[in-house]
Order: sequence, then C-alpha cells, then structure tokens
Amino acid sequence: MSGTVGPSLRFRALTFFQVALIVGSMFAPMASLGADPTASPDPTPSATAPDTTPDPTTSPDVTPAPDVTPDPAPTPDPTTDPTPDVTPDPTPDVTPDPTPDLTPEPTPAATPDPGPASPYLITFVAGTSPAAQSAVLAAAGATADQAIPQLRMHAVTMTDAGIAALSSDPSVARIDVDLVRAAEAAPGDPGYATQWALSKIGWDLAYGSVAPSGNAIVALLDTGVDASHPDLAGSLVGGTSVLDGSAGTSDPNGHGTALAGIIAAATDNGIGIAGVGYAGVRVMPVTVLGADGTGQDSDIITGVLWAADHGADVINMSFSNPGYSLSLQAAIDYAWSRGAVIVAATGNDGSSTVSYPAGDRGVIGVSNTDSDDALNPSSNYGTDVFLAAPGTNISATNVGGGYSMITGTSASSAIVAATAALLRAQDPSLSNGVIVNRLATTADAAGTVAQTGNGRVNLARALSSTATDSVQPAGAAPFGLGGPIVGPYVAAASLSDVTISSRLSNCTTVAAAFAYGDTVCAHSVASVTGGGSLPDFLVQWLNPSSVIVFTDTHASVANGATFDDSHLLTTLGTWTIRACKNAGCSGGNLLNSTSITISKANLTVTANNKTRAYGDANPAFDATLSGFKNGEILGT
Repeated sequence: MSGTVGPSLRFRALTFFQVALIVGSMFAPMASLGADPTASPDPTPSATAPDTTPDPTTSPDVTPAPDVTPDPAPTPDPTTDPTPDVTPDPTPDVTPDPTPDLTPEPTPAATPDPGPASPYLITFVAGTSPAAQSAVLAAAGATADQAIPQLRMHAVTMTDAGIAALSSDPSVARIDVDLVRAAEAAPGDPGYATQWALSKIGWDLAYGSVAPSGNAIVALLDTGVDASHPDLAGSLVGGTSVLDGSAGTSDPNGHGTALAGIIAAATDNGIGIAGVGYAGVRVMPVTVLGADGTGQDSDIITGVLWAADHGADVINMSFSNPGYSLSLQAAIDYAWSRGAVIVAATGNDGSSTVSYPAGDRGVIGVSNTDSDDALNPSSNYGTDVFLAAPGTNISATNVGGGYSMITGTSASSAIVAATAALLRAQDPSLSNGVIVNRLATTADAAGTVAQTGNGRVNLARALSSTATDSVQPAGAAPFGLGGPIVGPYVAAASLSDVTISSRLSNCTTVAAAFAYGDTVCAHSVASVTGGGSLPDFLVQWLNPSSVIVFTDTHASVANGATFDDSHLLTTLGTWTIRACKNAGCSGGNLLNSTSITISKANLTVTANNKTRAYGDANPAFDATLSGFKNGEILGT
C-alpha cells in the first residue's frame, strides 16, 4: 500500500440542521426573545447531503417557556421599629389617683434581640457525617434552605447569635455570607426551565456557588458560529475558517451555532438559555465542515492543529466516521501534547461500530443519555465511549437569533466539552490528563460500560474534585481497547453507626452491672454505607474519672461486621464504653456509647458446725472465705 493514498474521508456532521431550522420557525415565541425584528428568515440551504439521518433532531413541540423570572424580592427595611414613646402626655386627660402609688412601675427586663436572620453558606470539615452536620445546624437555630452534599455545604438562614455559636464549633470549616439565595441561584434566562440537562449534571449546584476566576477556550470544530446571535454576545473569541479563511463567524448549516449555545450561551442575561460554561468559558469557532455538514480529513486536521496552536483549552468535534486515520490521530496526539482536552461525539446510528475521532487515543468519546440516564436508542455505544452526557431534547441556539431543541451525541459532546472548560477556568494549572481523570472518576453511574464508559458526567462533583491522577483515554482499535475505566463515582464508605452493648465474659449474656475484677465484654456491630475503601473505628474504655484506659482498633470494617473486646476492670464506679470513628471521638466522630457499673464483690464466709458439751473447751472449726478477686481488700 506504500505510495497509495486513498480518497479523502469526508466527515458528516451528526445532524442536518436544515430540518431543525425549518421546523424551528415554528418556535415564534421563543425566537422572539433574541431575534432582530427586521431579520430575514434563516438563510439555511436545503439538505443535499447523502446522509439523511438528522443529528441533532429538531423537536417542534418543546418551545421554551416564556420569561417567568420572578421580580426581585423587596429588600426589607433594616431599621427596627422605634421604641414606643413612654413619656407621659404633658396634658393628660385622666384625673390623677388621689392616693397615687409612689413606687415606680418596674421596667420589664428586655428580651435579648437575636438580631435579624440572614442567609449564609456553612461548610463543614471533611469527615463530618450528614447527621452530625444537621445536628450542629439545628442546635444553632439554623433554618436549612438547601444542602450541597458534594461540598459538605448548607445554605441556611440564621441570626448573628447562631453564627457566633457556629464559629466556635470545630466541625465547621467555613462560614460565608450567601450573597445569592437558593431561589435566586436559577439564572434569569427564560428558557432555563426547559433545560433539564443542567440540573441532571449538577449545574444548578455549581452555579451561584462555584465561581471560576480564570478563563478557558473551547475550540468548536464545526460548521461555523452565527456571531450575531444575541445569546452569544461576549461568548466568542477570534477563530478561523479552514475552508475560506474567514473568522468562522457565519454558519450556513446551523449545527455549530447550536453547539456554541449549549457550551457558552450567556447566562443570567435575561434572554434565551443558559450555557453549561456559565463563567469564564468562551467559544473559538473553527470552521472545518461545509454547508452540507461534511468535511475532509485534511480540513479537520488543519483545524485541530490551528486550535492547538492558538490556545484552545478544549477541542470539541461533534462529527464521526467509521474510518480510522493515522494522520488524524497524529493531529490529536499533537493537540494532547499541547495540553488540550479533546472531546468528540460517538455518532447517532444506534450501533456499536467504532467511530472516529471519538475512538482515537486521547479523545473523550461521548454517548447520549436521556433524562432517566438511559442510553438514547439512536446513540452509538462501544469501546469508543469514554463518558456519557445528556443529549436528548437539549435547548440550543439557532442561526438568526432563535432557539430549538436538538437530540444527538453532538449535544452530549458539547456538554462534556463545556464541563472540561469550566474545570480549566477554575484552575488553569490543571493538565489535560488531570481534567480527564476528574471527569471520569466523578461521573454518575449510568447504563453499562459499553453504553456510558465511565458514567454520565457530573459537573458539580467534577468541580469539587481534588484528585491529581492523570488519565489519557486509551482509544479503540487499532491502538486501544477503550477506557481506561476509572469511574463511575462511588461514595466513600463511611460508618453510619456502631451499636455497642456490654456483656459478661462469655460475650453473649447482656449485663450492665459487674463486680470488682470481672471481665467485661463490649460487643459492637458496624453499619457501613457507600463503597471503596472500608473504614476503621475505635472502641474506648473510660474509667469513672473519664480517663481512657483501653483502646481497641478495628480496621477495614465491612457492613454488619461484629466485634468482641474484653477487659478486666478493677476500678469501682461507672465506666463508659464508646465507639468512635478512627479520627477520635471529638468533632462529631462519636458513634455510640454505653455505661456499666463496677461494684465490690460479695464476700461469703462458710463455717463447719461443731457441737460441744457444757464445760468442754472451745472447739476448733473451719471457715471458708470466697468472693475475693484480684487482690481486693476485705473491709472491716
């Protein structure tokens, strides 16, 4: 085969947006949100490409809801009601009592004002159980508004007195003023109500709570982007068209514009929809596909290299072809070496046939899941799937200023690309391998490995991850077998409870009272939730002076495991036996405890019975003493 070059592969876009844009004209109420009233209809040419399978698919019955953003709640007047004037009326119209009581009426003691309640974000230290968190908040009088378990964070309403109490609690890591209430955390984009995928991936938990301070660029290798769309204002950076040398800011097909909105539509701007990359994420349009949604390897390779050389943090390629190309692989290897995270759609043929570039080494191949985390029937699956993301009925931007719903792995790929960009914007020092690892290890379990790879992406958990391992997707044949599979996320195993009871030395008979010198058995049963590494716990024995005398350690405890710890106790009084997490018994780590009483042993004297007659000498007799234990001293 040396010296022979096969015909250039043409990549077809995973949708024909002509259908989407024609049907999109039915969405007049939504389109009016961002359209120029004088604009002419979308200049999308009719479909002429050989493949007629649309991706994304336009759904005409899902017009986004009208603007239902609530008016801001009125700010309460912080001025307290004035103290009632108790000065006597200078001209009272009441006849004075002829015999007035000269003893002044005592002024009632003023009840301390706890102060107004305000919203706060309370973050607990690692290892504080959910139950302990709730108990601490309840004790401080907090009104819980929202829990963010991934970050051990609670949005609460409480008074200054309650905040003062929490400030001294060792289990509380940080207290922040909640500048955005839970009800206001939803952006003011009218179409947000239709964006089910955002809450599915934990976007709503991150938005308003995690504010990336850096910037990240997603190079969108596609059909171009309509830069005039109002919801993309400020969301684009300079790009290029490999096809005609322009800036890539026009889109004769519509596919690229749709994905640009999914990735980075302006958030909380009062129009349209919210982009997944809600802060610090912008799109670099790189046109490599023509108006018919197809493109040649040479143009795609040029686009990959151009994006890598022009600072792209993430490269998204929502197109596929079952033909493998070493040249395209070389371009992807180059982009990986430049630090880019590369994401691609697996395709919409409902097939397990590997497609490329999703199946290339270093590429996150993405399949399409629905609102139930099930694989969409049209989605491809197999060894080229590294992650899954929502891709069914996804709100997107249209050429000309409108909006529509799309379905396909193109949308899924865009969601993963935007999530990867948020991680880079949050921490620009992260390598592409660390970002890929965090995406994979924090994903939610969904479907099978063949369907979703490491699972369905979870944006909120990925942003909270501190993992430093680096992972590069292995790719499918001819170089890899898929994976590596390092996900999905499994909640860390934790001790939810340890029951403990005191028993006789046989460790069977339950007892609470013991005699001096008895051997006491502490019987414990562990309840463990989650998976991963199994936890450890301690059993501590405290004497009547609250001094820890014995400590028993139990490692790698499985759910339902039982343990018997025995000790001989020689100090009179009340002992405490307690079970605690391995970190000790303070700061919410106490799991359970029981008390026992140690008393003096009973002394028994037994004497033999001797007889004697009058005048006999005192007879000798035998006596047996029992009940002494371990050097106990007989009292008088």
